[in-house]
Amino acid sequence: MRKPLSHVDNYGYPLPPTSRRAVRTLAVSVSKRLLGLAIYSVMSLLGTIVLLGRRNKSYPPLTTETFHPKRILVVRVDLIGDLVMSLTAIRLLKQTYPEAEIDLLAVPASAKVVANDPNLTQVIGYDPNKWRRPKALMNWQQWRDLFALRQRLHARRYDLAINLFGRWASVLLLLSGAQRRLGFSHENYPGSLTDTVTGRHWDANDHKHEVDYCLELAQAAGATVTPASRIPHLAVDAQVRQQLDQLLQQEGVQLGKTLIACHVSSNNGQAKRWPIPYWATLIDRLIRDDDATIVLTGAPGDMPLVAEVIRRCREQPLTLAGKTSLTQLAALYQRADLLITGDSGPMHMAAAVGTPLIAIHGPTDPALSGPVSPNATILRSDIWCSPCYTAKGPADCRFHTTQCMKDVTPTQVYETVHETIPKKTKVRQ
Repeated sequence: MRKPLSHVDNYGYPLPPTSRRAVRTLAVSVSKRLLGLAIYSVMSLLGTIVLLGRRNKSYPPLTTETFHPKRILVVRVDLIGDLVMSLTAIRLLKQTYPEAEIDLLAVPASAKVVANDPNLTQVIGYDPNKWRRPKALMNWQQWRDLFALRQRLHARRYDLAINLFGRWASVLLLLSGAQRRLGFSHENYPGSLTDTVTGRHWDANDHKHEVDYCLELAQAAGATVTPASRIPHLAVDAQVRQQLDQLLQQEGVQLGKTLIACHVSSNNGQAKRWPIPYWATLIDRLIRDDDATIVLTGAPGDMPLVAEVIRRCREQPLTLAGKTSLTQLAALYQRADLLITGDSGPMHMAAAVGTPLIAIHGPTDPALSGPVSPNATILRSDIWCSPCYTAKGPADCRFHTTQCMKDVTPTQVYETVHETIPKKTKVRQ
């Protein structure tokens, strides 16, 4: 028998921190802020030099009449879900400039999910987050990797580089050597951009979805946004589908039975996860009463959590956690009749391949980062403190109760499953 998870309560949520842990968390937070201020000061100085170098230079508007790019670089060094939502901007840029080659620079762990996107010429992997640690400054391999990236980007001779999110990405825009550099004015280092859009992500006055931020930048680059532009589309290769079918066959999945995928984990905050005993209750009922095939998904790091869910089940679900690549995971969601999940990257993957899904939300606001799909059903409670996530840290409950997720019951989700599957028709990509 597997050992239960440690340092969590019966629901799978972190126990209140000890005083030592709270002090350590505060110390880490303060040190990161100080490092961020130091980096901002250095980049502001370099940005001033860049601004002085182009003080007499003017640029024509970024429109299809005045701008004819051969190569465009899009930078999104973020989590999987954000990268999937960014595909809306990439598709729109390709429609606007069909002759241009579009490259994507993304964190290697996330970049694999878009490996088959037909609108991309290259997917370049690089993780700037490694520079968040002071000791990285003394690691010569880090500097060599950065110099090699600079050479690779310069060799492409980009006409336009777009920062879809964050100050770290604006450094990569500078390194790219692109003639035009576009992003939000208040989330880039001074001098890093030639063209700006007023504002920044997650402004409290906006209440705008992540997809709309991406499309706003595409529009500033000359694209015309339509309602259809808002729905992400994730391409799944036919060969990957075959690999997934072989894997399902090896796991004993029977054709013709209802296949429901359950993603029990979530990055960037444990409060986004539905309670472990709730998962076990729902899975048992779907297998026992509906004869459904339940497949648990996740990355290798999610396996202890998945194992704990299975330990609490009376029935026996299948698990593909740690057994699929990101592209195979997308194929699995496309093959499934339904995905049930909290707010997660796989939630956006399933939405982008047209799969019906039930998304359970608590600390995060679905109006800002929820699935953009006609096949998505969102479940959440109206507890007074939800949503509470501010994007300044992980989505963890400040009261250490995560009551917003506990209020969504297994019975509610089970009934929604029966309402969802008959009504929704999956859109094959």
